[in-house]
Amino acid sequence: MMNKPQNKRLWLISSATVIVALVFFLLWVVSTRESVIEVRVDEKVCYFVEPNFELRWIHSVEKQWWEEQYHRENDGLLLTTTYFEAFGAGTPATEAVAKVKKPGYIGYRINERLPSLNWVVSRLTKGEIDYADHRILIHQWAPDYSEVTITPKAYSIIDRLNKDFCHELQSDESQ
Repeated sequence: MMNKPQNKRLWLISSATVIVALVFFLLWVVSTRESVIEVRVDEKVCYFVEPNFELRWIHSVEKQWWEEQYHRENDGLLLTTTYFEAFGAGTPATEAVAKVKKPGYIGYRINERLPSLNWVVSRLTKGEIDYADHRILIHQWAPDYSEVTITPKAYSIIDRLNKDFCHELQSDESQ
């Protein structure tokens, strides 16, 4: 049978071990960061973790769909390609032609790096953000002519608990 000083010593060592483990766990939780894409409109903020996404809208002059594919990088966004149904105002005619992903579309390889993206949406252009299997109808989520800021960020676990996935903020129109 163990005497009281040995029990007390064992209890102190066990308690100290648990406290040290908790401290290391908390430091890990606070310091671990995950790359995300943050979408901000006024006071609304959401995020998604997928590195690739697409912006789609109806061109105000041509009245045809315009699509841009982006890839998240550590220091910004890479606009990889753009696709559209009709050739007209604002079309990047000097870029290399991209492989057609949809019949009836014209595509160009852009490969332009951006630190972030500011995008103004309206209900008339039906702007949306597509990623993974989610389609965010940003023109229904944001007021007309509001600025949407899309930025690559690194979130801690605590940040992620305090913010919502973008597809959870509205009725999801999955593709």
